[in-house]
Amino acid sequence: MYSISFSPFGSVLATVGGDEAARLWSVRSGQQTTVLTGHRNAVTCVSFSCDGKLVATASWDGTACLWRAESSAPIRVFRGTYKVGLFG
Repeated sequence: MYSISFSPFGSVLATVGGDEAARLWSVRSGQQTTVLTGHRNAVTCVSFSCDGKLVATASWDGTACLWRAESSAPIRVFRGTYKVGLFG
């Protein structure tokens, strides 16, 4: 795992690590409920908005994505630049 985040009310856990997806889990049942796919490299960070309706992810592909927590399609993709390796 690279990052985990609880929703504001603690009912959903978001996880990322090692692949191109973020996963949302029901804390109560322990079951995976949603897979957020669209990045083209490892997803390294995940966080919920204060109201729990949005999820933000960031990836080694140089993008950050904003998602609705209940859907699996990104609302918006933010593109940046990155360099691989210690010295670019």
